[in-house]
Amino acid sequence: MKKSFLDFNRINIEKLFHYRFTILMIILSFLTFFLLSRLYYLQVLSFEHFDTLSESNRIKYIQVPPRRGIIYDRNNIVVADNSSLYSVEINLEIAKNIKKIINAIDNEINLTDEEKKNFYKKKLKYSHHNSIVLKSNLTQEEVAKILSIRYKYDGLDVTASLLRNYPYEEITNHVIGSVGYIDKVDLNKIDKKKYKNAKYIGKTGVEKYYENLLFGTPGYKHVEINAKGRQLRDLDKKNAIPGEDIHLTIDVNLQKFVYKKLKDYSGSSIVMNPKNGEILAMVSVPSVNPNNALWKNDQNTETTNFGKSPLFNRSLNGLYSPGSTIKPIIALSGLHNNIVDANDEFYAGPFFQLPDSSRRFRDWKPEGHGMVDMNKAIVQSCDVYFYMLANNLGIKKISSFFKNFSFGQLTGVDLPFESRGVLPSSDWKMKNIGNKWTNGDTVITGIGQGYFLTTPIQLAHAASIIANRGLIKTPKINKNIIYDKNENVIKKEEFLRNNISQENWDRITEAMFNVVNKKNGTAYWVTKNKSNKISGKTGTVQVYALSQDTDIREKDNIPDHLKDHSLYIGFAPKNDPEVVVATVIENIGSGSKYAAPISNQIINYYLDKIRKKY
Repeated sequence: MKKSFLDFNRINIEKLFHYRFTILMIILSFLTFFLLSRLYYLQVLSFEHFDTLSESNRIKYIQVPPRRGIIYDRNNIVVADNSSLYSVEINLEIAKNIKKIINAIDNEINLTDEEKKNFYKKKLKYSHHNSIVLKSNLTQEEVAKILSIRYKYDGLDVTASLLRNYPYEEITNHVIGSVGYIDKVDLNKIDKKKYKNAKYIGKTGVEKYYENLLFGTPGYKHVEINAKGRQLRDLDKKNAIPGEDIHLTIDVNLQKFVYKKLKDYSGSSIVMNPKNGEILAMVSVPSVNPNNALWKNDQNTETTNFGKSPLFNRSLNGLYSPGSTIKPIIALSGLHNNIVDANDEFYAGPFFQLPDSSRRFRDWKPEGHGMVDMNKAIVQSCDVYFYMLANNLGIKKISSFFKNFSFGQLTGVDLPFESRGVLPSSDWKMKNIGNKWTNGDTVITGIGQGYFLTTPIQLAHAASIIANRGLIKTPKINKNIIYDKNENVIKKEEFLRNNISQENWDRITEAMFNVVNKKNGTAYWVTKNKSNKISGKTGTVQVYALSQDTDIREKDNIPDHLKDHSLYIGFAPKNDPEVVVATVIENIGSGSKYAAPISNQIINYYLDKIRKKY
């Protein structure tokens, strides 16, 4: 019996062993099958996919930004080009310890606190860039020092690019504009694929308006990279197509002359050719050197002194009451609407009063002008005459007539951010102020005060229309563009050419000629060179209202910001105008004393020195 029990026990052990062995073999077989299947999937079925992934770890696609187009003046003088720029950058995706890298760089080339601060600001503001510039404009010595430590830090690199350069600095800043870092606002408007590896984009002026032409078409290259992400060699590439070059209408020598005349003031002066609308010079002061912008020297724009707003383009955005510069147009409106005859004489005393009103609308001349006709009123800039004329015209006729000279509208100049100004009317006041229009509003509109606001480019455009006797040429800055007149411009031109007689145009232009060339004219004594037969109109804009209690005008101890603006529009020669100038100088004094002599010097300089080259 004992033997039988042992045999039974042995048989059970053998069965258990075979059972366990069978289960183990099944598991091993399954694992072997799974492993072989996985190998087959990876090595055969998914070979192309993983081969591509492996290759992408070794080969990198880089978009190559194109060379930005060169900008020339009308005489092929370069006013914006490109120069080499070396920068130290940190790749945020690869860098492991940014603070450590910055400290290492600081030890080599002595970074300023401002440069470090700006880096972290850029890191937040331009987070769509993988690499952020820590310092630009590196010297050859600085480049060598950074390259000597580059191997120690992943993400640290020195890059070479083209730096935008503006040879004439402040002189052409507001016309040419500048480029700047692509920010989040830009990203919402641009083609992200096109600008994938670009850092800069046009921000103002010609640089912005013609960005699509200047930028060009990006190229690409495939480069081999190492484990630290650094480029080893180029494998394939397609060259970028450079941006188009642009030739402007401005004459840089004339631009320099105008800037020299205005640089000590705040204001703007615009020089145009009325025959074709070409802008020969456009200066806004104060200005700023665009070469010192944030993207070049890593300066913090928040520290810029904005007291005189050097970044503000007064030529396109400055809003000023036009003052007496619009009196020739008011007079022309009076003639067109048969409100007044050019030879009618009126007594113009020290002030004008509306019926049943105690308010005095004063003339600039305390004793008044006595008996005046239209010519004398324009020549001596008699306010009372135009108070009466405006009151008889009414705001509806004034507003409707002034639309033909593009007030309250865009001139269409090929520059960005142009302001419309304000051409007042009854509807405009109710909509924007919430009050009804009054006769007093009409009276002061007649001398270009009150709600009437215009820009220097609008004044230049209006003066050009007067010089052309109704022919309208849209202002332009790109010499190679040709404007097709739109329906709105055609209607204005047809009205001005067909509904206003040549005789009335002659009356207005003759009066403007007398402003400069007759002894009682407001610009006569300040214009020494009269050989070029200049016609013009001065304007003085009061910044604050005078008291009704006295006719005495305080001249002493007036704060600068409350002093009058000085304005002037002019053109020459008289019978066949080739040049128009509009000038606004802020808080300086009368138009006859400041804006008029400067503008007429500009006209004479152009006709005597510049015109001969064309």
